[in-house]
Amino acid sequence: MKRVIIGENQTINRPVCLPTHGNLKVRVGEMVEFGSLIAESSQPERFEVIDIPSHFNLSPEQAEGTIKRLLGDVIAKGDVLAQKDGFITQLFRSPGDGKVVSLRDGRITLAIGLEKEQVFAPMPGVVVELIGTRGAMISLTGTVVEGAWGNGKVAQGELVFWEDLETNLLGVPGEMVKDKLIAFKKFATAGQIRRVLRLKPAGLILPSVSYKQLNLVSELDIAVISLLGFGETNMDTTSMAMLETMAGKTVCLLAEESTWGPKLSPLLILPADKPADLGLTRQTARLEAGAKVRLMGKPYMGMVGTVKALPKQPAVFASGLQSPVVELLCEGDQVINASIHNVELIQS
Repeated sequence: MKRVIIGENQTINRPVCLPTHGNLKVRVGEMVEFGSLIAESSQPERFEVIDIPSHFNLSPEQAEGTIKRLLGDVIAKGDVLAQKDGFITQLFRSPGDGKVVSLRDGRITLAIGLEKEQVFAPMPGVVVELIGTRGAMISLTGTVVEGAWGNGKVAQGELVFWEDLETNLLGVPGEMVKDKLIAFKKFATAGQIRRVLRLKPAGLILPSVSYKQLNLVSELDIAVISLLGFGETNMDTTSMAMLETMAGKTVCLLAEESTWGPKLSPLLILPADKPADLGLTRQTARLEAGAKVRLMGKPYMGMVGTVKALPKQPAVFASGLQSPVVELLCEGDQVINASIHNVELIQS
């Protein structure tokens, strides 16, 4: 059963890693801020083989005598790589800045250019572990709301509800949206999303995303998170309660993709005013009477309830699916028997 984190005083450990080995810029125990450089690496843009024998019309042995560079030499664009003397001196110059990485049979292999790759902290916190030379594990305690889908980006900014801004009959001023995280309490139409985007927010927090909107939000340059995944559903009451405690405060939106280890869940985090709790004493939520859960799938998508009982016998649903069930007491004293496969256990 999937667990979803929605609650205060939660500790999040987040790996921040390069896809390859690099140079670390942090150490264990160091406090980092959002956007702090964690690690970086430099790789050649391309490799280029210079065929001196063909260029000068020489044998490989003769061509080796014309080469003016040694293995490991750092060169600049236009530097002479090889020179053939005669009535007319012939030169072969480097096509770009780089380094000589191979000399063999009269051929020069160059590593041209450098592409720098860097990874940055997606949240403030403390470095609790180094992951080889690729990155580090960052730990943070705070109020957390876990989402179901993100577009692979991160952002930080003041959290503001769009519905609160729209009450202004004169329209929404750009300064009320620019560089902020805009949350929607209800399903946002494509028109509403485009309207918000024109005001240049730092990120969007959506209750759900329809499949028609997926291409639009996936390709945005700003961070986007969907709390309930895909569909046209309003925000659930538990997530809403947590977001209301975050409103008007600086929040981190983590929707980045993993380059190391398991898939990362998209998160909203309001950092606590205390050091990270490494979570050694916290109880993990269990599916038992009194546990809080959230329903997924129609017709109860996003509904929150409390486990009333765990029947021993599986039930057969209208679809023909036979599954263990959970008896839930939901909003409005409604009692629902839900398949255990359609239930998310809330860690609060």
